[in-house]
Amino acid sequence: MNLFLSRRMHTFFSILLLIFSLFSCYNYSTNRIVTTPPTLVGITLIGTGVYELRLRAGNPEAFFSGYTLYTGSTSDASRNPADFSSGKACELPLNMLPNQPKEYSIEVNPTAGPLAVPGAGENTNRVCKIVATLNSGDYVTLRSSVISLDLNSGTKDIYVFSMPSNTLQVP
Repeated sequence: MNLFLSRRMHTFFSILLLIFSLFSCYNYSTNRIVTTPPTLVGITLIGTGVYELRLRAGNPEAFFSGYTLYTGSTSDASRNPADFSSGKACELPLNMLPNQPKEYSIEVNPTAGPLAVPGAGENTNRVCKIVATLNSGDYVTLRSSVISLDLNSGTKDIYVFSMPSNTLQVP
């Protein structure tokens, strides 16, 4: 009989502990997801008007949606655009999700179409292609983006951008 009561008490306390742990959990956030910015490693001309932009990034977020390229005549202009819609986004779908701590690349090409096959010396971990025209002397900055929902206000933001990456000057 005592064995039966102890098993019941054990079950009761297990359920009670589970309920207390659910109601006492304060390690959650109702704020929007903010993704981490990439780190630009280098930019190289790989064809006529075609550049390979090398970056290091780790974006394990479930709603990661890619990168947006911003250009400007100064470093500040590319890092702080007047309008976030002025950037050029990765063509979707992404070739791979950049979620490992290694070097990736983005093809920046003035013409649309599929990703070019990486040539000798180019990074084979190509995430995506951005259709944009870069000129020598331009400054480039990347921002990561995620799809986000704000549960507090019930509004949906299509994309939430990260802080800007470091800035590089196009050779």
